Amino acid sequence: MKIGLALTQLTDERLRFVKQLGCDGGFVHAQAVPGLNQTGAATAEELAGVRRLVESYGLEVLLLRLDYQRHEGILWGLPHRDKEIADISATIRAAGKAGIHTVIVNLTPWRSLPLGWGQTPGRPGPGEGDLRNGSGPGRYTRPVGRGGAVLLTHDRARAAEDAARSPAETNAPHGHVTAEEMWDRIRYFYERIIPVAEEAGVNIGAHPNDPPEKRYRGVEQVLNTAEGLKQLVELVPSPRNGLLLCLGTLHEMGTGPEDTMAAIEYFVSRKKIFNAHFRNPKGTIPNGYYQEDFLDEGDLDMLAVLRLLSQHDYDGSLDPDHAVGIVGDQGGRIGFAWEIGYMKALKWAVQRGA
Repeated sequence: MKIGLALTQLTDERLRFVKQLGCDGGFVHAQAVPGLNQTGAATAEELAGVRRLVESYGLEVLLLRLDYQRHEGILWGLPHRDKEIADISATIRAAGKAGIHTVIVNLTPWRSLPLGWGQTPGRPGPGEGDLRNGSGPGRYTRPVGRGGAVLLTHDRARAAEDAARSPAETNAPHGHVTAEEMWDRIRYFYERIIPVAEEAGVNIGAHPNDPPEKRYRGVEQVLNTAEGLKQLVELVPSPRNGLLLCLGTLHEMGTGPEDTMAAIEYFVSRKKIFNAHFRNPKGTIPNGYYQEDFLDEGDLDMLAVLRLLSQHDYDGSLDPDHAVGIVGDQGGRIGFAWEIGYMKALKWAVQRGA
């Protein structure tokens, strides 16, 4: 298994930073690929160039993550969905030709909307020092970690307060989406891209719904439980159909540490995890509140998680995903450095049977 960090920019500074932390590689986001970012479809030549650049720093391209907003028509059932599917299919083929073997897609409709939809940007919450997070109602960055570290939190009660203040929080701009509609749209999408992925030799991974509420921002979410994720990976049966499994979101679904570990084992034993977000939250959705804590302070035993992955010969990648907010940090650099160091230490211990 390999450890990496997001590459939202392919600058010398970012690539050196990722290399200096001892990462194996990086996760290239669409915004770092000019042609893909501008047109929605990548060429093999451009992706091959990206790969050469990353490899020149002694790193690997571990996956390509597509732009959330390039899935709007697909997930909201709009007329231009076939154009989006054609672009994504072209990008999958290009990735395969360029030797990039995992592509991440978005299956959460409200995330395909422009940043800022339905929000009051930067509106402080009732708690001193709280700041509204940009990704939806009830989500705040709050100084609730050890030593006042700033952590991303989700509070169900405050989500209701936010929605009451701003109806746009719960009124989806293209109409509310039922679970049945959501599955129909995902099936339509997957029936067209999974055969392309098989031909190209590319894995397709999808992230669970985050936050894993049953209904959020006008959408009945279907990937908010382990059962929903199991249904997804069998929707169009293929070894190329799998997950970007966020371990934090999986636990936040509310099953408890033992059931979280059982779900991880279910997917890793079936080779359905292509990338894992290595997060350790404290709390769950059913309990009404959770926070994305330090890796050594959440509800899960992360050493046991890594042992479990290793026992099943997990050959995918690990990503810390979000940085804990350490005092004096700028852009998450200190937080990510702490997390990568911790992950490397756990990996070293597992490899040596410690």
